[in-house]
Amino acid sequence: MNRFFPIAITCIAGVSACSHTREPTDAQLSTLLRNERSTVPHVRASLDSSAVDCLRAWSGDPELLKGLSVRFAGEDGKKACRTTLDSWIANPARNPDTFAFADVSTPKTVRRAIALQGAPAVAVPGDPANNPIPPALLRPAGQPQALRPADPSVDLGVAGAKLTEAETLCTQTQQAAAAADADARLKNFSSFCGGNLRRLRMTMEQAAHSGQSMEKLDAQATTATNIANIARNLLAGGKKT
Repeated sequence: MNRFFPIAITCIAGVSACSHTREPTDAQLSTLLRNERSTVPHVRASLDSSAVDCLRAWSGDPELLKGLSVRFAGEDGKKACRTTLDSWIANPARNPDTFAFADVSTPKTVRRAIALQGAPAVAVPGDPANNPIPPALLRPAGQPQALRPADPSVDLGVAGAKLTEAETLCTQTQQAAAAADADARLKNFSSFCGGNLRRLRMTMEQAAHSGQSMEKLDAQATTATNIANIARNLLAGGKKT
């Protein structure tokens, strides 16, 4: 049996964020928990029922735990579903506002997710340019994107080192995913990490060019750290047994 990982992504914005959770909007929550099979790309699109049940399990609220399947209520089930949610949280296409797991697993937010899950799927009207379908959802799985070459004229400091580490690990997952016995989660991860890191490098380099502080660059690099953590753990256990 594979040993997958509970990645503790609890403090996206730093230590102070641990005691002050952020509350996502309905649109942000729907984007993060969106069912990949849904054809509705915008607010109130179909939410993934397994993701919602996983959040119920992690909410710690006795009322939300009532009637929950043992698949999620048991410790092994909680750890397994947390793996998927952590990868979604690290995916900028799903979580562009970098919410932490602690933000989306509060009882209040979980109840809103349940309410959204039961609502009819409705697309948001207006200019499609303001509500783009995440690029990761437009690409078929198994088509990893190349990484963006570093701009030698830009110094990203420590944040750049974190980004480079994530890019190296992403390349390794892409190589490992080509193996016939590669785990499906490794293949899925390798299909989006390149594009996500490509966009992240472009964003960080543009920010550096515009004079953003190293502190802000380091905050942006949190996404790279999350991706690196997931890649490292998938590489450690990414083959079927």
